[in-house]
Amino acid sequence: MRPKTDVIFYRDSGLKGIDLCRVENSGHCFPEHFHDDLYIISLITSGACYCLGSGENDAITGPGGVTLINPGQLHSGVPVDSGHLSYTICYITLEAMNSLARDLGMIGNATPEFTASILEDPLITALLENLFRTIISSRDSLEKEALVLSAFHFIFSRYGRQDKPDANLKLRHQPVIRARDLLSRELDRKLTLEEVSQSVGLSRFHFLRTFKRETGLSPHQYRTLKRLETAKALLGKGMPAAQVALETGFTDQSHFSNTFRRYLGATPKQYLVRS
Repeated sequence: MRPKTDVIFYRDSGLKGIDLCRVENSGHCFPEHFHDDLYIISLITSGACYCLGSGENDAITGPGGVTLINPGQLHSGVPVDSGHLSYTICYITLEAMNSLARDLGMIGNATPEFTASILEDPLITALLENLFRTIISSRDSLEKEALVLSAFHFIFSRYGRQDKPDANLKLRHQPVIRARDLLSRELDRKLTLEEVSQSVGLSRFHFLRTFKRETGLSPHQYRTLKRLETAKALLGKGMPAAQVALETGFTDQSHFSNTFRRYLGATPKQYLVRS
């Protein structure tokens, strides 16, 4: 019999916008999804998994492997051969990453972007092992902050760039941009496909096809992810899970808990327990 899966979140008030999660012996399968405002760095310690979305399903990472995921990048997490994984994952908000970029001298309005998703780089592996170990175990805020800055400077020097917004590209994708805005608001109420497609001036079929092509997700999946992002923020503010479920439009607390675990690999209760 396999030991029970352990999921532990680590948060330090001195590292605003950075969460760490250590997972041991997990067989959980994460569906394809993305995060609008989160960077993700993960380090596998045992097992192997597929970690990218459609079209890149051959991208497998194993022990010592590192994944770098940008905001808006479609990804998944499916154990190879239904096996089990142990890993540490770091979530960095867009605001925190932009702050780091300014501290590192990356100037202008461009957004920091990872240029690779799957790494087999012993230097980066060793660097992240030390960084994660320090964040988890050290009580010295100065040590943690200094190590975070030096670690990200090294990562971006090897696998980073600044992504400059393309005005023409944004204009071409305006229907999807407007739809995403609508799908992100009033999460406690029901939206119909007709309502969303009419709001962007497209037929239901054309809208579905365009939205899926541009985001990799259905409108329902996208709205579910926005509900979960809001739910995490409300849980962090101390709102009871039952009320969070109501505020974010889930059918009931059970539906909320099951969906939360499916996409985040942890229950709301596990998410709130911090070390």
